[in-house]
Amino acid sequence: MIILNKRRRKIELFLVKKPKENVPIEPILYGHLKFKSTPAGPRIKRFIIINKKSKPYPPSKAIKLLRSHKVFLANSDKNLEKFLDDFNIQYKKLIVCNHCLIEKRVTILTEKNSYKYNNQAICKECAEDIIKMELRYISANKSLIKKLKNILERIKDVEKILKIFEPFFDPVENPEFTLIDKIECGKDKELKVSELNIPKKFKFVLNHLKIRKLLPVQYLAIKNGLIEGKNLMVVSATASGKTLIGELVGIPSALEGKKFIYLTPLVALANQKYREFKSKYSSLGLKTAIKVGKNRIKAKGELKIHEDDIRDADIVVGTYEGIDFLLRSGKSKHLGDPGVIVIDEIHMLEDRERGPRLNGMIKRFMKIFPNSQIIALSATVENAEEIAKKFGLKLVKYEKRPVPLEKHLILLKNNEEKKEIIAKLIKKEYNNISKKGFRGQTIVFTNSRMKTKMITNYLRSKGIKAAAYHAGLPYHKREKIEKEFASQNLEAVVTTAALSAGVDFPASQVIFETLLMGNKWIENNEFQQMLGRAGRPSYHDRGIVYILAEIGMNFNGETEESKAVELLEGNLDPVDVDYTDEDVLEHVLADITSGSVKKPQDLTNDASWPIDSKEAVQILEKHGLLKKFKPTEYGFAVSKSFLKLNEAKYIEKNIGKKDAVKIAVTINPFENAYLSKQLHKQLIHNLGVKFSSRLFADSTLDILSKGKNIVDLDKNLQKAVIRLQMDFISCKCKYRPFCGCTQKKFSEYIINLRLKGKDPIEISKIIISKYKIQTYSGDIFNWLDNILRTFEGMKRIASAFNINEEVEKLNKIIKKIEEG
Repeated sequence: MIILNKRRRKIELFLVKKPKENVPIEPILYGHLKFKSTPAGPRIKRFIIINKKSKPYPPSKAIKLLRSHKVFLANSDKNLEKFLDDFNIQYKKLIVCNHCLIEKRVTILTEKNSYKYNNQAICKECAEDIIKMELRYISANKSLIKKLKNILERIKDVEKILKIFEPFFDPVENPEFTLIDKIECGKDKELKVSELNIPKKFKFVLNHLKIRKLLPVQYLAIKNGLIEGKNLMVVSATASGKTLIGELVGIPSALEGKKFIYLTPLVALANQKYREFKSKYSSLGLKTAIKVGKNRIKAKGELKIHEDDIRDADIVVGTYEGIDFLLRSGKSKHLGDPGVIVIDEIHMLEDRERGPRLNGMIKRFMKIFPNSQIIALSATVENAEEIAKKFGLKLVKYEKRPVPLEKHLILLKNNEEKKEIIAKLIKKEYNNISKKGFRGQTIVFTNSRMKTKMITNYLRSKGIKAAAYHAGLPYHKREKIEKEFASQNLEAVVTTAALSAGVDFPASQVIFETLLMGNKWIENNEFQQMLGRAGRPSYHDRGIVYILAEIGMNFNGETEESKAVELLEGNLDPVDVDYTDEDVLEHVLADITSGSVKKPQDLTNDASWPIDSKEAVQILEKHGLLKKFKPTEYGFAVSKSFLKLNEAKYIEKNIGKKDAVKIAVTINPFENAYLSKQLHKQLIHNLGVKFSSRLFADSTLDILSKGKNIVDLDKNLQKAVIRLQMDFISCKCKYRPFCGCTQKKFSEYIINLRLKGKDPIEISKIIISKYKIQTYSGDIFNWLDNILRTFEGMKRIASAFNINEEVEKLNKIIKKIEEG
């Protein structure tokens, strides 16, 4: 076959074997024709065949060649078509890749597999090559091509793709160019609540709450034996209705006189569920109690939880540690006869510290209450089958979304563009009202508390109702923000990934201002859970996620755009429980103190453990925590206090000999202290080097410890740093300031202020005023609440060794920290 293509003033001639569609092929013969005008019409003036050299042939040879093959035209030309008609040469028109023709090869296309560029058709390979060249020009990571291919497939226009990289491209007004992926929601079989085999009065409550049909994952759980008492692990996206699955069997169980226990990782979530269950089910005559083992600190604006006696409660909501404390104390009888135990957020098994403790607690529950129905709820994880099998649970996995989810990637040339884009996206989404009558609201994730404030201030300057939200805020401020968001008075909250697990905002849109969270990239599982917060079936028609990636921004050898591509692939990491020697010792000791393991034959091992349970028992006996396989008073004290063996040994060695506050802060120092924005900014400007704002980072301590670094500071800042040096960085240690003394002294200072009756808010104000160090009252509250546990552990150990004078001292410290 012959393909004729007009290029400028000549007609190119390609003689090829019949090619396959979209497969480039080299021509057997390549030449070109030039035409002249004659009274009879256009005629061939010159015919040249080009091999290694150009060789002219008579026009008659060209006519003979055209008559002996099928002829196709790559584009229209009146003179050429008139010539072919005059010589009765049949021809058809064909779509051919124009770029391939330039390279002297032929790729036949169709409407479906052709791409547009400069008003001409090109093949997929050429389209991708053009985009790759543009990526090289702007120094973007090659991995971006993977996602841009998806957009190219959808749009079929290279020029439109290239618009993404133009200076004045507006991604907010052109979402079709930033859309990477769209996950549709599931349309599965529904089941009416009226058809369920549950008590009528429970059905009445659900009907009153407008729950008349089960969501798909709830239907799947029913289908897999939920009502029949099967132990299940339910895996599905955020807001897909997992909580109700536990309630569907927990409430009937409570109505029959058995306890319904609901466990969650965070105090805030436990308090939320406690209030929710109390409101929903008190009309059924069910008493709800909470057990968190924390929040005993009296402080302005902070949550004070009053724990009821759980022994006469029908529903018990607790944190993992709050309920595990009862088990470790040998007080599992306080839980009565649990009919149903729900373990929410079981994917927390991947947490470095809490994972082994959660794993141990679940195993203890199963041994102590073998007849209880266990329902584990999880976000989507890679190895759900493995986790379910490990605990003997039947897996119920629902991978579809409750509402459709759009994933967008916006590429930006500098960081300054991000704030402007965020503002536009928030405004646009807030103006979008769903069919259910709700405005679109946004969660913006960033990587530091300082940035939550900076971004919020910028948004407010643009007339956007926004609030910064993080764990450092006092409870009353967080609660106020939550209520304002729920009532649709806020367009957006700006928060950190660190609080993403505790954020329960019904947002339709999630924006990632950065993919850095703190000083590391977001993990795959973390990212999936965060984006899952976009779109609630009760509020929204769809969820939408935007990643804002700065082209070329490099961290630890990886660019932000390549990280974005990796995360958008949707891959998940396996959830593994990572045990150390200390974790195994804590696990085995807790098993024995709880009574779930009563004799050596009951001990179990795990392939992931670095030491086996028999060796763990020998170590525990050697250090006096066990005696003849029975826990000693010392062993009980350590287990109930969630102490590692090395921490317990440190307390045992120093209790009664060293100041109690010094012991406590060595084990549990305060972490969250930062240079004030003003101080940090001036030091960076004066020194010409960027460094962390965290007070206890090595780079920060190194700078603050040297007098020459502060001589150019403003007088007020200089005075504050000198006070900081004198009060906290003045030890005689060989490795000062990297010896840990600064952090310990700072922690002691906070405790001493509390012992003087100061409130967390007051403590925060004193520190910023005196030292220009930023601390947040919420962090101080949480730390005081945690260190209270350390003091209680010390008290238990002192009591175990009959150091009564120290017990009295610790009682006074504990009471003073509680009361203020």
